[in-house]
Amino acid sequence: MKVWNRNKKRRTRRSNFTLMELVAAAGIMMAIAGIIAFASRSFFRALASAERVSAQLQVYLNIDQVMDGCFRNMIPFNWETTDENDDTFQVFAGYPDMIHFTTLRRSYDDVGGNLFFMRVYVDDQTDELVAEYSKFPRLPWYEDDDDEFPYDREVLATDVDHVDFLYAGQQDSVVIWVEEWDRENYDFIPLAVQMTVEWKNGTTEQWLRRTAASGGNSVYGAVHEVDE
Repeated sequence: MKVWNRNKKRRTRRSNFTLMELVAAAGIMMAIAGIIAFASRSFFRALASAERVSAQLQVYLNIDQVMDGCFRNMIPFNWETTDENDDTFQVFAGYPDMIHFTTLRRSYDDVGGNLFFMRVYVDDQTDELVAEYSKFPRLPWYEDDDDEFPYDREVLATDVDHVDFLYAGQQDSVVIWVEEWDRENYDFIPLAVQMTVEWKNGTTEQWLRRTAASGGNSVYGAVHEVDE
């Protein structure tokens, strides 16, 4: 009987020790699982933040390309009207929330030449900052032919609240900034253009570019009379 009781006690001690091991192992596994879950949440938060930053940087890159490739190459382009006055105007219109201008582009073929007529504005229906291009002469004061000669559209940014343009001119050898640049008051294009974009989340960025040719004597499409 003593031997049997001793063996029973040994088996009981051995079972108690195994249970403690299971409890300790379970605690360690729960701690490791908590560490892994915390690390996973931190990783996915960092990944989401990196994706947001990358997407925003891509937006900035899209706008930079338009500013460098189009705004910087903005040129004066004359257009003679067909009304009774036969007036000649620059194909340019600058409003506080929209700009329409002519720009030079690289020509890789013989189709369309090396000029683009384009406009940049925020589409109120989609909250998108868009740049629209046309290889055909598009006049800011005649926009009824959009259906006949539609623009090619590029979306530069989404979730945009509004865009503001400022135009640099020269007055008495001093550079001035105005919110509107129309053909009635100016017979040349601005020296520079500043574009401010504000997104729905409240962030704001500015871009400033000088134009390629803003001199009054540097024009495309000018009509010169030849003495006979």
